[in-house]
Amino acid sequence: MTDHVPDLTGHVEALLPDGARTWWNQALARARDEGPEALPELFPALRRRIGTTGLSAGMFRETPYLVDLDAWRACDAAGHVLLEAAGSHDGPATDLFLRGDLEERTIVLKAMTLRPISPDTIALLGEVQRTNTVRHVEAGVLDANLAVRALEAGGPMTGFSQDDLHRLVLKLAFLDLPVARAYGVLDHATAELSQMLEDFAQEREAAGRPVWADTWRFLGRAAIATSRERLAAGLAHAQPEVRAAARDGVQAFGDADLLKQLDA
Repeated sequence: MTDHVPDLTGHVEALLPDGARTWWNQALARARDEGPEALPELFPALRRRIGTTGLSAGMFRETPYLVDLDAWRACDAAGHVLLEAAGSHDGPATDLFLRGDLEERTIVLKAMTLRPISPDTIALLGEVQRTNTVRHVEAGVLDANLAVRALEAGGPMTGFSQDDLHRLVLKLAFLDLPVARAYGVLDHATAELSQMLEDFAQEREAAGRPVWADTWRFLGRAAIATSRERLAAGLAHAQPEVRAAARDGVQAFGDADLLKQLDA
């Protein structure tokens, strides 16, 4: 198994449905013996054979990984185990994703959040940037720190830059997914990203649509010309989640007058 990555085999085997153990043992043996060539035949059967019972394994925290395994299913863990057993970090995951259905793609993306950064990682994060399938964005970006790991692994040298991270955040905004579940992303707020989110917010407002609540968090952490005005308005917003995000943004922004309003 890869260094620092948990062996999820025990979790999978504890959740195997009746009659699945023989198939699982054979699948694991094939992955070990045949390598990545076995995976295209095995992955389509994972959901049906292994099932979707929640893993309930808690938070995995071991540098550089931060992954909430409670967000995983048994079939997700089985996919990770098979990829690790196959022994390659370059190529097979992208191939499995591109040929897979909705479930197979979800399993592949989950597995990548607990694997070393590789060309597969960068290719699949690119797929996440381009999709509007909520399950795939959740699987690849949420409940893990994969995006930040990709950035910190070398940025442009690995093919994943600050601009790529910005695009992922805009995807979260478009799909109204919480940045708190994309671990570490908020720590990479930039003025450029804040301006992108402000522009998107104004487009939403002009169309009579709600603004992503986490916009206020970014504008507080990386100030732009409209930060103070938007934060002040957010404190009085009708939606409680926006008020909470604005309060968080104000605390990061540090404006004395706005801070006084938090105590009012």
